[in-house]
Amino acid sequence: MKTLFISLSILLFAGCGTKKISGDGTGQTIEMKAAKNLKATTGKVPVSTSPVTITSARIEGNTMIIGVSYPGGCGEHDFSLIGSESIAKSLPPIRSVNLVHTTETPDNCKAMIMKTLEFDISDLAYKQEKGSEIILTLDGWDGKLGYIYE
Repeated sequence: MKTLFISLSILLFAGCGTKKISGDGTGQTIEMKAAKNLKATTGKVPVSTSPVTITSARIEGNTMIIGVSYPGGCGEHDFSLIGSESIAKSLPPIRSVNLVHTTETPDNCKAMIMKTLEFDISDLAYKQEKGSEIILTLDGWDGKLGYIYE
């Protein structure tokens, strides 16, 4: 029994690189620093993305602030916000937006990571002029986000 416990502990710490996670690697929640100064773009969404849960979303000025959670804790995780190039003709117009989560290598740790992402969304505006209004529908988030370009 002692040998099994030691073997599992070694595998856990070896699998999680230099991050120290106490316990057995499951059930922990790790709050990460906010990722700021990310830039939203328009274009095509990649077919394959890593799983992510959107826990909150709001717009302040020209910034979309998104709370996310995802499993991991050992590898690097990158996020991008991609808006559709086409806009629905309505008043105000509507653009769909996708949060893309990618990892360079598989992250086999099982902690739950909580992170806040801040994106400059000025490129998602209907027109790049003050007062231009658009509704952004974020895939994975219920509700529409009204955005007025500042």
